[in-house]
Amino acid sequence: MKVDTVRLRVADLGFATGALTREILGSEEDRNLFGHPAPFTGGRCNQLGLDLCPPQLGPQLRLQYCEQPLGERVYVAMKPITASDGEPRIFVIEHNSNGMSLDAARARPRDEWPPDAIFVFCARVTPVAEEAHG
Repeated sequence: MKVDTVRLRVADLGFATGALTREILGSEEDRNLFGHPAPFTGGRCNQLGLDLCPPQLGPQLRLQYCEQPLGERVYVAMKPITASDGEPRIFVIEHNSNGMSLDAARARPRDEWPPDAIFVFCARVTPVAEEAHG
């Protein structure tokens, strides 16, 4: 699968002082204009025309991002996965003094993210109808 991604800091999303997970990604409690459940549609990413990433992007990104700068952490904007401790988590790609790693970060709806936190989103792809040849 080929996926185009976009890296944005929380401040780039319009949150100069930081934001909550639900403000960035949305949450299970999101609803559409008619009041019907629409999980993970209320976040800023959706407003900007970006999509949440499939979970398999985390491990794949770790394998491909070999030139990650030391000290950088990149969070995968995805629907959180419930970990064995019952907490929702998202993948984090990190390069620290111990090396490069794939880990998970807690991402409850009310968890706060600083303005310099980097998220990777999937670019929304609009299918193009095939031209008729005659």
